[in-house]
Amino acid sequence: MKGRISLLLLVFVLAVSVLFGCGKKQGTLQISGWELYQDPYYGISFKHPQGWPVVPEGGRFSVFSSQDVINRFYDFTVPGADGVRIVVSTQKMDTLQTLEQYVAKLSGDLQGSGFDITATEPATLADVPGTLVHYRGAVDARNVIEAIQVTAMRDSSLFVVKFEAFNKLFTPGKAVFDTVVATLHLPKPKSEMTQEELSVPAPDFIKFENDRLSIQHPSNFEAAVPKPKAPTEFSMDIKGYRQDSYVHVDVRPAKGLAAEKVVEQNAKLYKETSRGTATVSGVNTTYINYSQVRDIQSRVYFLVKNDKFYRVIFNYYAPMRNVYLPAFEKTVASLVLK
Repeated sequence: MKGRISLLLLVFVLAVSVLFGCGKKQGTLQISGWELYQDPYYGISFKHPQGWPVVPEGGRFSVFSSQDVINRFYDFTVPGADGVRIVVSTQKMDTLQTLEQYVAKLSGDLQGSGFDITATEPATLADVPGTLVHYRGAVDARNVIEAIQVTAMRDSSLFVVKFEAFNKLFTPGKAVFDTVVATLHLPKPKSEMTQEELSVPAPDFIKFENDRLSIQHPSNFEAAVPKPKAPTEFSMDIKGYRQDSYVHVDVRPAKGLAAEKVVEQNAKLYKETSRGTATVSGVNTTYINYSQVRDIQSRVYFLVKNDKFYRVIFNYYAPMRNVYLPAFEKTVASLVLK
């Protein structure tokens, strides 16, 4: 009995320590339970306090301690109640930057913004090795932000969990951050993916741009620009894991032909199943759906601009239409001709 009373007393003392922090009163956060947030497209999930609002922005998921504090984290100088934000994010790296280089730049940027780095140490996110940076700084005469960011890299992807707290909410908010990190699940590494999983276009897009055009495509696809053969002036292919599912763009002289004439002359080259219209790069265009190979569906767009004839073709594996067609239509819609 005496031992039980001692244990209860110890728990009470620890609870008081969390709330008051060595005699210095800390803030409190309302946590009634936990709920699981999942994003199947990015393959990310984690637990957060029940009822806390989550704001998704592409591969970035921000969790706030209440609706009232959201604006404060987009502008630290906005007056209002103190709060906590936790951001879980993933993005495809477009450089060969190492984790050490990224963390060094992050630290430099933070110090340049007036924050003090209080710790830099090894950490992990879902078993992926990373680095933790703990920093703190005043954002105005009355408010301090204290924060932790853990950054990890795998398969050319950057994963981040960042925790920020106003004033006295760092200590109670740290328990929320620890839970998010402990329950975090990241996408499978490529080495563990099936062929079908590797084939699915990534939900995040990256941009290819040169002096002729710009176009966005799934980040797990690569753009190649082979040397064209006359009369073609330019050509490019955007391919992923499946070599039968890709986007092709080429450019030839239009020789004064209008778009309607170009369609008329070229339509006979395709086994048309249907056709439609769309606006691409501000140009009204006709497209033809066709299939020349079993299990492969195709579409070609015909555009004429500045006396240039542009063909945009995509092919995709028909059994995976639900993932390929939206991604390829989005790719075509992003095309900007120069």
